[in-house]
Amino acid sequence: MATLECPFCYEILDLNPPDKLHSAFSFEKPLENSYHETIIRRRYTCEKCKQSFTIYWYAPLEYFNRI
Repeated sequence: MATLECPFCYEILDLNPPDKLHSAFSFEKPLENSYHETIIRRRYTCEKCKQSFTIYWYAPLEYFNRI
């Protein structure tokens, strides 16, 4: 589970990553060559303010350099 704030109202949100590989997230698309294989783009809507936003889920390369 990932805990983050809504970018509009700062409500705390607990979101589940799409899978075990894509555990890192960003509100902006990660830079090329900074992630492993693919990015999963998901749209979410804050329950409090009803604003929609995009989260980019990815596997950072630093993770694979440690293995």
